[in-house]
Amino acid sequence: MDMNKPNKFIDGLTKVAGKLSTNNYIMAVRDGFAGTIPITITAAFFLLINNVLLADKTGFLRNMPGHTILSNIGVQAYNGTLGILTVLVTFLIGFRLANYLKSDGATAGIVSVACYVALIPNTIAVTTMAGKTVNAAGVLTQSQTSATAMILGIIASLLGTTILVKFNGNDKLQIKMPDGVPPAVAKAFSSLFPAFFTITIFAAVEEIVVALTHSTVPDIIVKVLQAPLVGGFQSLPGILLYVFLATVVFIFGIHGAFVFGAISGPILLTSLQQNIDAVKAGHAATNIVTQPFLDAYVYMGGGGTMLCLVIAILIFSRRKDERMIANIGGVASLFNISEPMMFGVPIVFNPIYAIPFVVAPMVATIMAYAATAWHLVNTTYILIPWVTPPIISGYLATGGDVRASILQILTLVVGTLIYAPFAMVSNRAFKKQQAKDEMLQAEPKKA
Repeated sequence: MDMNKPNKFIDGLTKVAGKLSTNNYIMAVRDGFAGTIPITITAAFFLLINNVLLADKTGFLRNMPGHTILSNIGVQAYNGTLGILTVLVTFLIGFRLANYLKSDGATAGIVSVACYVALIPNTIAVTTMAGKTVNAAGVLTQSQTSATAMILGIIASLLGTTILVKFNGNDKLQIKMPDGVPPAVAKAFSSLFPAFFTITIFAAVEEIVVALTHSTVPDIIVKVLQAPLVGGFQSLPGILLYVFLATVVFIFGIHGAFVFGAISGPILLTSLQQNIDAVKAGHAATNIVTQPFLDAYVYMGGGGTMLCLVIAILIFSRRKDERMIANIGGVASLFNISEPMMFGVPIVFNPIYAIPFVVAPMVATIMAYAATAWHLVNTTYILIPWVTPPIISGYLATGGDVRASILQILTLVVGTLIYAPFAMVSNRAFKKQQAKDEMLQAEPKKA
């Protein structure tokens, strides 16, 4: 495999990935989700406390005095983080996109949230404690504000911000304030009519859809977009295709997580939220593939299941340069940060390590998918920080299932065996190159 020879498929994939990574809309979604990292990590902490340490039957602290108060704190923290994640993401995507389109981000973020809420039905059916169903008006439930409604929020923010920016570009819709008016007030009034017309459009769409289809916009989004996308990722071929695409572009210097994360993030968070809701309701979590699934089983050490390469080099390689990089980069890989190994070995444009770099995470995906589908390990339903070290991450993501940690160990062993032959080939190629260089240096220079 010569990485320097032209390859139409790879060249095409690289161009597409490059365009995606610089597209304003893709970047807005990616950076919008990145902005929620403090929120999601906070939520992960309290989910771990409530579902692992304070779990009714298996929690280590379930009998601790005051555990109910601690559990309630966790619930309230969840309500203020993952419970409103769609609202937060909607604002941030609108904010980022407007900035990329050279418009006011704060106004766009606010209008995006307003458009999102305008698409939600005015009344919903609520079941009371007595089992009676009543219609409640002016209510937002967590099924509408958590990650469950993520696709709707993304659509509202992308379309709403685009329309708002178009209206803002029309001078006839601008209200010009006198020079003495504070800039913040003047900016708010200049966006008055663009915001008014944008929100009105979304509110009208909701009513038109209800009148014509006797259904709601959120329901249609779920049936037409969300369910097929989530279902596609839940199939083994679907998730294998995603892992392949997100991994292979790394070889050509493109950060696959950044490029494809904007696409996968909403879908995987939605599947995770569905698992969380199922467990909270006392049911079994049914979605195999979630973001913690990938973080715990596939990306151990970072892209390419990098921790396996670290182990393979330390065991099978005799190259001093590779071993030094593995010793240094291995520390980062323990926290799923692969860049030191990626550019230190390097993996980028390396024909020897390209094959195991793609194969190892796909094998890890198959092993984890099969083990979860066959109920050998619990389904992942706890959001864990992506920097959680392997072995610990599997235990936490599955709500305290030791078998998940054992699966991670087995996956690391298999992945190391996949990398091992290529580490030895790398040694031989290095020795041949050294011998060749020595011969060239030994040849007498021609006059």
